[in-house]
Amino acid sequence: MKHSLVSFTRFALVTAVVLLGNSARAEDKEKSKPVELELIKASIGVWDAACEVWPQGRDKESVKLKGVETNRAYGEYWLASDFESEFMGQVSKVHSIVGYDLNQGKLVGKIIDHGPYMATMTGDYDQKAKTITWTTKVKTSSGKPMEQKTTVTLKSADKRLLVLSMLNQNTKKFSEFMRITYTRRK
Repeated sequence: MKHSLVSFTRFALVTAVVLLGNSARAEDKEKSKPVELELIKASIGVWDAACEVWPQGRDKESVKLKGVETNRAYGEYWLASDFESEFMGQVSKVHSIVGYDLNQGKLVGKIIDHGPYMATMTGDYDQKAKTITWTTKVKTSSGKPMEQKTTVTLKSADKRLLVLSMLNQNTKKFSEFMRITYTRRK
């Protein structure tokens, strides 16, 4: 009887230590959630997009089109996004998964469209400027590697501005290629 009481006491003590330790780790994990997760949650919903593109450069005429982006949570750390637009009777669809990777300590994403290659993104959030800066590695339709920089600035809870810039291989400078103003649907 004495031996089983000692065994039970030891078991209860070990169980209490393990439970308290797990509870403390869970609380630490809750407290240390990255602020980027709030950005992900804030993007959930349907957004109307007003796009302006400069295919021949900023000093040439732009092309304007409209689109719709639908974002839904995919767990706590990820956002699944579908963007659809139409230009001159041609429908364009883009699907992405973006989120926060705890291993990298960064925002990350993958984007696919109708082309044969996927784009890979990493991003950092400047909380003061309310801006995410993404670096995107992508290939042209012919397979040539290309780098893009994208900023997404949160103007308000219902408005954000995306500016996409492309690296000019000759000058090695980024130049603005596209702007999208997103407005959340009511």
